[in-house]
Amino acid sequence: MLYLAIALLAWTSSVSGLAMQYLPWPTIRPGAEFKTFAHYSRASYILKDRWDCVPSCQIPETAGTMVDYKWHHISPASVGYIAHNDYTRIIVVAFRGSADANDWVQDSEFSFDPWPAHVPGSMVHHGFLSAYRAVAPNVTSAISRLVAQHPTYKLVFTGHSLGGAESALCAVDILSRYPQLKQRTFIYTYGMPRVGNDVWANMVEKMGVPAYRVVYESDLVPHIPFQWLGYMHFSQEVWIHGNRTVFCGKGQESQQCSGSVAIGDYNIPDHSQYSLANWMFTR
Repeated sequence: MLYLAIALLAWTSSVSGLAMQYLPWPTIRPGAEFKTFAHYSRASYILKDRWDCVPSCQIPETAGTMVDYKWHHISPASVGYIAHNDYTRIIVVAFRGSADANDWVQDSEFSFDPWPAHVPGSMVHHGFLSAYRAVAPNVTSAISRLVAQHPTYKLVFTGHSLGGAESALCAVDILSRYPQLKQRTFIYTYGMPRVGNDVWANMVEKMGVPAYRVVYESDLVPHIPFQWLGYMHFSQEVWIHGNRTVFCGKGQESQQCSGSVAIGDYNIPDHSQYSLANWMFTR
């Protein structure tokens, strides 16, 4: 109730005296949005037609969310939803990940496709791009309608695992079509695999939007496809490690964060812990 009261007060004040101003995240404590979007990502696995999934749809931080569009494309697989929340004044674009993290270990489809066309040398994972392209026309159309209906709302792209990869591709696609949305756009991914090469990673960083790539402890998936295949993450990484959440700064793949984990210590169980994490922040 306290959270809803704070959020409602912020929303009421903004309507009466701060129209067209972007609100700060209405959070109880600094960094709480990382937990919030971990749950928005988790909801993509279990959401039906209404915002009533358990537990991610029931927490105070996501209460009041309204589902605007859903998709479930069979092959190539892409599943997700678009929703908005009038209390927190956000539009959420969430892509679902693979149902089984073991799929990443078995996947040998690591070939590149050139994308986006306006960035020479940028290459991205063929499978991830194929999955996104299968749903892109309808997804981008739905986003376009919602941002027009809610011109002061933040636009957040999020997803877990494969969903994180697709959400990053979607964010880049949307900003190439509608660059005026840049100051409203945020990216939060969880356990995301590497998506593209170094040109791709540099391009994402140069977009100038807040992009947070969360890694839990020794999760295997963020370390594949391997760098020796030409893949590189964009920054900044946010590493959940030893009951602390560490912001790893710029520089794409910091060797002071999850890059310091020995290959033999990578594991699959950590891939399912993001919405359960104890978010203790250090800056």
